[in-house]
Amino acid sequence: MPKLLNANARLSDHARIEGLVVRLARFYSVMGNRPDEPGALALMAEILCRSATDEQITQAITRCTRECRYPVRLPDLLQRIGGQEIPAAEAEARKAWDKVTWFADKWVQSEPEGNYVISRGVRATEPPELSTRILDVVRRTGGWRIYKTMNEDDYPHQQKRFFEEYAAWTAVERTESSKLLCATKVRSQKTRRMTAKIVDYLGPMRSVESACVEKREQDIAPEKKRSDT
Repeated sequence: MPKLLNANARLSDHARIEGLVVRLARFYSVMGNRPDEPGALALMAEILCRSATDEQITQAITRCTRECRYPVRLPDLLQRIGGQEIPAAEAEARKAWDKVTWFADKWVQSEPEGNYVISRGVRATEPPELSTRILDVVRRTGGWRIYKTMNEDDYPHQQKRFFEEYAAWTAVERTESSKLLCATKVRSQKTRRMTAKIVDYLGPMRSVESACVEKREQDIAPEKKRSDT
């Protein structure tokens, strides 16, 4: 009897996974950008079936349909399953990413020289202000050109770079400021020491030079008197 129960459980799990593969295929036919790797949907279905009930998976798929931009991947589904929500810091980064992609689409324009800049274009209103953190992250991950021109293949890689830089921003700013201040102080001290050495070195030379000039002037004075007479 236990063996029969285990066999039935395995068959039930297999049926769940197969059924979820079909549902995921329909989901991606609507959302687009289906994973290209062989067996990717089956692996996603297996992980989801081990992580949640059918009802939870259905809710996660529904939420992704409403909330997610392309491409939708396994982490997007898992984070919408109760008990597996993403931490606040990651949620903030994802919100910032959505804002950047929206902003680039609406407020970033290309100039005749090929630069991509923030511009209101023909709109009557000015573009909204972005936080210093977002602007720094955009600059450190390639600038506005990348965000304005990225395609579906660029999207996941650029998103990953954005999340990494966004998470590191506070530490980077703190480190940069402290190192710059220390470097400035060291350079100032070195400059003062170097200047003092130069002055000490040139002091005797200037004395010799002054003596030579004075001697030369004394030698020239009699000759000038004779020529005048």
